[in-house]
Amino acid sequence: MQLPEDLGQRLEQELSALEESLNMPYVTSMERIAETRGGANVLLEAIANLDDSLPESLEQRVRRLPIERLKELGRALLNFRSLEDVEGWLDAHEKPSRRGPNRPKGRSSR
Repeated sequence: MQLPEDLGQRLEQELSALEESLNMPYVTSMERIAETRGGANVLLEAIANLDDSLPESLEQRVRRLPIERLKELGRALLNFRSLEDVEGWLDAHEKPSRRGPNRPKGRSSR
């Protein structure tokens, strides 16, 4: 769907004014997705340089990270020497499961 030209220009002007007033750029969800995918791809290339092979499970764990975690991983990656370092970082920084760290499987929280 495409807006008529005059409405498109008006929308762009209003978004620019909003960005300036909030002092932050408006980012569409598609731009956010593209940024996350691009960040993951760059990190995966760097991680692949640590070892000759990159396990699919590790790749998927990295791809599931939100952009802020990808940025953190990128900074941490400078100190990593092995895939085990990456896996340890992911273990410590991924969101905990709904089950929680101390609740046994199969038990409800009631």
